Amino acid sequence: MPIGEAARNRLNYVNFNQLRSFYAVARESSFTKAAELLCIGQPTVTTQVKTLEETYNLQLFVRGPNELKLTDAGEALLAVAKQIFSLEERAHSLLNTVGNQFAGRMHIGTVGPLFVMKLLSSYIDRFPLMHVTLESANSDTVYQKLLNYEVDVGVLGSDYNDPRLDLVCLGKHEVVIAIPVGHPWTHRKQLNVEELDGQRLIMREKGSMTRRALEEVLAINNIRPNVVMELSRDSVLEATAAGLGLGIISDFEFSRDDRLRALSIAEYQPYTRSYVACLKERSSIPSIDAFVRMSRDYASAENERLRADTVGA
Repeated sequence: MPIGEAARNRLNYVNFNQLRSFYAVARESSFTKAAELLCIGQPTVTTQVKTLEETYNLQLFVRGPNELKLTDAGEALLAVAKQIFSLEERAHSLLNTVGNQFAGRMHIGTVGPLFVMKLLSSYIDRFPLMHVTLESANSDTVYQKLLNYEVDVGVLGSDYNDPRLDLVCLGKHEVVIAIPVGHPWTHRKQLNVEELDGQRLIMREKGSMTRRALEEVLAINNIRPNVVMELSRDSVLEATAAGLGLGIISDFEFSRDDRLRALSIAEYQPYTRSYVACLKERSSIPSIDAFVRMSRDYASAENERLRADTVGA
């Protein structure tokens, strides 16, 4: 075969170790954290990224004194690297499948532990060889982690109207107002939205769908509470119990607490929905597919139970 034709037919390749180091640094925005993630020394990571840049005569990172940013070339390569390592993960999951079992790891991000515990229990019982980690954050944070391949499955408070996601709606959840025992409203079950005008209110942090749902109802009715704090879910309840203001919480997340009571908002009931979500491009990974299928079965069973309760009532 002529030399020119052989060169044209030659398979091009990128050094996989260099690409993996680049991907880890880009994901963690740190050479140190990337080295910890890959379980190798930081000098090795630095050398591999530098060699990758020199091989293609490209700058992939802008290195400042206190920050590390991707260049345009780095952003473009990261998009490709995400796909490559997603496929690698798919291959890893396939090779680790033992009969109908799965052996490996899955990372789940959720808007609240209570939304996912029943599903997790069933999943681990069914696939005991899987090691599952769980982190809790607001919906926007989990959504971004899902898009960035930082979590495999997300439990979200919105569908985000995103065609990249495979979604299962788990249910609809009313947003309620938490009050401390001893408050003048303690013996009530509901309040009118107008009564929140001027009240000291402890809000969830930005990115929370619970917050967003309540804010929409307040805006429609031109109600302006006195927002004294913005806190995470658990902190909202603790601050409310301490008498610092009225808190907001999903009724699904409100567990029995002798320090607190929960009131519905009459007439204008804000609510959120919860969804199990994964990226469509990763939905064929067996371990992820199994979780989504179990979520779909769980949602169907819950809907049947609610219908039966309604008929029985």
